[in-house]
Amino acid sequence: MLTIAIGDIHGMAAKLEALLERLEAWLAANAGREPRRYVLLGDYIDRGPHSREVLEIVRALQDDGAVCLRGNHEELMLRADRSQQDLANFLVNGGEATLASLGTRDEFERAKAWMRELATSYEDELRYFVHAGVMPGEPFEAQNDEIKLWIRDRFLRHRGAFPKYVVHGHTPTISIDPRQTTPDIRSNRCNLDTGAGMMGPLSAAIFDDRRAPPIHTISVMDERFA
Repeated sequence: MLTIAIGDIHGMAAKLEALLERLEAWLAANAGREPRRYVLLGDYIDRGPHSREVLEIVRALQDDGAVCLRGNHEELMLRADRSQQDLANFLVNGGEATLASLGTRDEFERAKAWMRELATSYEDELRYFVHAGVMPGEPFEAQNDEIKLWIRDRFLRHRGAFPKYVVHGHTPTISIDPRQTTPDIRSNRCNLDTGAGMMGPLSAAIFDDRRAPPIHTISVMDERFA
């Protein structure tokens, strides 16, 4: 079994289409008929101009068996109706682009209904997939949604092992080091957010069932959308 994880998309539909094409070409050349599973790490919306198109692609992947996780930007959208402050937080973090892309209140509510059902983590025999990360020193079952969607520094600074290898996004690699335009692969985790919504590439990692870290990564910069 191959598992393909995709980092934060942020409304960049052309990058997602280009990445999926590159992935399918690599799989056809290297994996034959080996079964595969897609895992998407959240943050499908905001910042980029085509959140509606991204959601359509992602939902189609989910219909074909992909695991779609919730990111903190989906959480911001889910909270937007709770108060004026929550609405402001959603808008200032890229929500205006999402509203423009969705176009209607019905589409907004339809997207929220889908987001509400998304899990905040997924694990296989070797890895734990999550949007932001986990609290070091705590078992996976003790991690709450707030940690899984928002944690940064304490998780990123941790150099020790986690109960399983952690695959995550949330913190753009290019915001830490502008030269890091490919996934940040470490001994205990890998970060697949390479800043697609910040003029960086969109990235994916391919995993097999023999070792925890990725066997291959692909990053794309294509920004066209037809």
